[in-house]
Amino acid sequence: MSQLPPGAYRPANDRWGSFKRLCASLPEGSLAVVDRRVARLHPAVLTALQAREPRAVVQLTGGESAKTFEALEQVVAAGLSMPRSGTLIAIGGGTIGDVSTVAAHLLKRGVRLVQVPTTLLAAVDSSLGGKGAVDMTVRGRVVKNPVGVFHYAEEAWLCPELYATLSDTQLREGALEAWKMVASLDAELFHAYTRREPALERLVKDARRLKESVCAKDPYEHQGLRRVLNFGHTFGHVLESVSHFKLSHGDAVGLGMLCALDVGRAMGVTPEDVAWRVEDALHQGPGVLGRERTMDLLTRAKLKDVTALLSADKKAGSAGELRMVLLTDIGTAVVRDVSADVWRALWPVWTRGERP
Repeated sequence: MSQLPPGAYRPANDRWGSFKRLCASLPEGSLAVVDRRVARLHPAVLTALQAREPRAVVQLTGGESAKTFEALEQVVAAGLSMPRSGTLIAIGGGTIGDVSTVAAHLLKRGVRLVQVPTTLLAAVDSSLGGKGAVDMTVRGRVVKNPVGVFHYAEEAWLCPELYATLSDTQLREGALEAWKMVASLDAELFHAYTRREPALERLVKDARRLKESVCAKDPYEHQGLRRVLNFGHTFGHVLESVSHFKLSHGDAVGLGMLCALDVGRAMGVTPEDVAWRVEDALHQGPGVLGRERTMDLLTRAKLKDVTALLSADKKAGSAGELRMVLLTDIGTAVVRDVSADVWRALWPVWTRGERP
């Protein structure tokens, strides 16, 4: 058992294997939070948990509805009788991991957390890095992630059998997040991926290693070093919002990367050949959606609404200017302020579904 305070930064401790085998090490009396869909598709998960005599098993429906104060209260209420030495295990995708991370931080002022990501997106990204948050509704408008914590998991269990039931869309959006890190952080790996597409386990291990290398230098986002992980997220969040969240997060980030490549080229930050090579690789590898999807979404959006979304972006600078991650080369990224004139000049091109 670690001597660090609960939830404090610790290097990633990844364990690979079947859920049944890994669950044998789970302390009795733990609190489990499980995605209902996972429980239905993988009944062996509940069987393995019950063998450990859990204090409670809370089933939540994955998605944004899991990131509410109501869901958080349900989890916390189930864990009120836990000792401070107790363990909360989160089994699901990113939203289940989010609410579980907040609950683990609050219960007994911090209990042990084990993350079991069941989507490829959660495996390569959200289950690592210590962040958890819930949404709020303010004056009828949903505000994403305004209440959050840093609470690092002591372990992450990577169980390949849980990925066998993922849809093509889920696999694609997880792969896009992994390629995001490869394209912005590791040129050698990017070139290797373009020569031969990696197996799923290799993709997860590489993405987690890259993200961990960044988080280790800036575990609580005090130095701004983790901003590089936001490549593709600025306009990805806009597209996600204007689709009313019908566009998946991973697909939104994929399209957001194409927008970031365009902005980088327009500013003279991203060389043209780099932008073309990365975009082509995103099409041939993870299978980023076509620019027609960006066109469909933006032609239905109002420019003033997009401007408002960008102004409210948590990555904006103190003076309100847009701050984006742009590639200077494959495997190398910088954070730059972007004036509204730059992206507004690209708007007609994007709404035609064209490549500048």
